[in-house]
Amino acid sequence: MSAHPGSEDSPVGAQSEIQPKPEKLELIDIAYELTDFRSFADLGACWGVDGAYTFHAAELCGNELDRAVIVDGNLTPLTRERAGAHPRVELVQALLGSREALDAVRKVDALIMYDILLHQVKPDWDRFLLDWLPHTNSLIVFNQNWLKTPRTIRFVDRGVDWYYRNVYVWEDDWNTRERLESWFERHDERDEDGRLERDNHWYWQWGIRPLELIGLLAKNGFELIYMKRHRHAFGRHRPWIVNDGLIFQRAAYPERGVGGRLRAAARSVAERTGVLERIRRS
Repeated sequence: MSAHPGSEDSPVGAQSEIQPKPEKLELIDIAYELTDFRSFADLGACWGVDGAYTFHAAELCGNELDRAVIVDGNLTPLTRERAGAHPRVELVQALLGSREALDAVRKVDALIMYDILLHQVKPDWDRFLLDWLPHTNSLIVFNQNWLKTPRTIRFVDRGVDWYYRNVYVWEDDWNTRERLESWFERHDERDEDGRLERDNHWYWQWGIRPLELIGLLAKNGFELIYMKRHRHAFGRHRPWIVNDGLIFQRAAYPERGVGGRLRAAARSVAERTGVLERIRRS
């Protein structure tokens, strides 16, 4: 699935393209209650909403906000305008998995990762997460998780026809079959930064199994403390793609065995999502 590229020439003062989603605002509210964060970074904060979730979190913290950081490869004019009214909001224009981004954020109480994990290639989504873990104690994640195959998969490996049938969740003037086919035809080409078109982050790259995501974090000392699943987010014709809101916190007792953390994570997911349901496979 692709997304509309951000526009560098959007008029200042314009409305955001997409209204903030209530379920994403709620997830930040719950994370604030559970973790009491006072500093945070919002990775990929700009597209469509122009930093709306950043500024919502900043308002929650109020005068107790230490610092907030927006990291995005395209800082939109409206994001810059809004940040001007928040002296404790810093702007960093950089690729989300870059050393530049990591160094600029340094250490914060929480990281907001909304709709970005399934886009990450080189570093891939799992390496991307591991690179960011030393920079925070809490993760606020909203991701389009994948239920159709037993393991996490790279979508483009399945070919354009499979991608169109299984991953294309909506079509509009931008997201068309023709544009998808054109992208696949350019997979061996490189962009201006030398990256393969195959790895273009505008498109959905990964079908991430939720237990693999949760297990990776559990193995690295982060416990799942909240999860809410939003089913049929993309219509009943794509039941294998779900929106999961998750909050992770660095384990209070890191000496606890990895096996115990994984079992606890599995129990939590089973209780919250009803994972015993049958999902049709390709």
